[in-house]
Amino acid sequence: MNLVMCLSHSIEEYDQLALLSELGITAASIGGYIDPAHPHDPKRPALNVPLVPEVRDAVDQAGGIAQAQARIPPAVLDWLGDDGVIVYHHLLERLLQQWATLRDWLHGGSARRVIWRTVGQSNPDLEAAMAVLRRDGLEIVRYSPKESNIPRYAGADALIRFYKDPAVWDGWIGDEQIVTTVCQNMKQRDPFTNFGYWEDATHDLPRVPLGVGSEAIGGPGTIPLDEMVTRLRHARAYLYTGTQPASYTLALIEAMMVGIPVISIPYTYMQIVPYGPGLFEGDEIVMPGGDARSARHLLQTFLDDADLAADYGAACRRTAIKLFGKAAVADEWAQFLGVKVPA
Repeated sequence: MNLVMCLSHSIEEYDQLALLSELGITAASIGGYIDPAHPHDPKRPALNVPLVPEVRDAVDQAGGIAQAQARIPPAVLDWLGDDGVIVYHHLLERLLQQWATLRDWLHGGSARRVIWRTVGQSNPDLEAAMAVLRRDGLEIVRYSPKESNIPRYAGADALIRFYKDPAVWDGWIGDEQIVTTVCQNMKQRDPFTNFGYWEDATHDLPRVPLGVGSEAIGGPGTIPLDEMVTRLRHARAYLYTGTQPASYTLALIEAMMVGIPVISIPYTYMQIVPYGPGLFEGDEIVMPGGDARSARHLLQTFLDDADLAADYGAACRRTAIKLFGKAAVADEWAQFLGVKVPA
């Protein structure tokens, strides 16, 4: 089976390419990992999966990634064959503006598939548009059960969460009495990142935020993945503030999987998007912190009591493996795509 992904989320792109390749699928990206050994995103590592020269060359001839995502080159459609699969993330104007071409391709072979893989960025208008495409054969893979609360919900063909490999994301130590979080441009994108809650809950605690743009609030800014994992392993506690409208983010999964104790902002703060409280899932996955003062008290407790922090961090990791573990998600993708998980 040949599969091409038109993605705009480099972290999920990395994970998805790795997983699909392990399932024996020849997968290529029209995105930051078009050349897996040389990713476009400086904070992501190289990926040890085969390069697909047919896709790379077609993208080059089309003028680059943006042009090829806006109109998948005919050579890529030819490469996909009669049982090929195309997967899209958000920024779905790229899918909508070329749907007539993709629909014709889709119906030109009985085993061809076009999939929208949601990543927590949908809205009522987008749901309505996808409902129309779904009647034409588009399939939808959801990332959270809470997405069903989005007005004009377009339905789902599968629920498959994001994943992390417990063998890679592990080893929490917690020997540094600091609070951390990972979020891109937390202050710059406020209120959608709930930066005010983070500030109120941590302003007088030892803290080191991580992620792109974190230098604006005392963090190191963009750092390589291995350094970020190391910092998560050493930090004592993690405050998750979510991003609106997403149900949860990959940063939450990564922290939980490492085993750092995670406190979440409660759903009541998800007010920027009208349906936010019904969409948010973070505080169902880990302990809700309540208001900022209550969250600060919980964080201080973990900073003071390493044994308690370790116990709760271990519980977070068990939950992460159950909901987001690689083995379970691999099985779900294999079943959905009709392939076998290698022994």
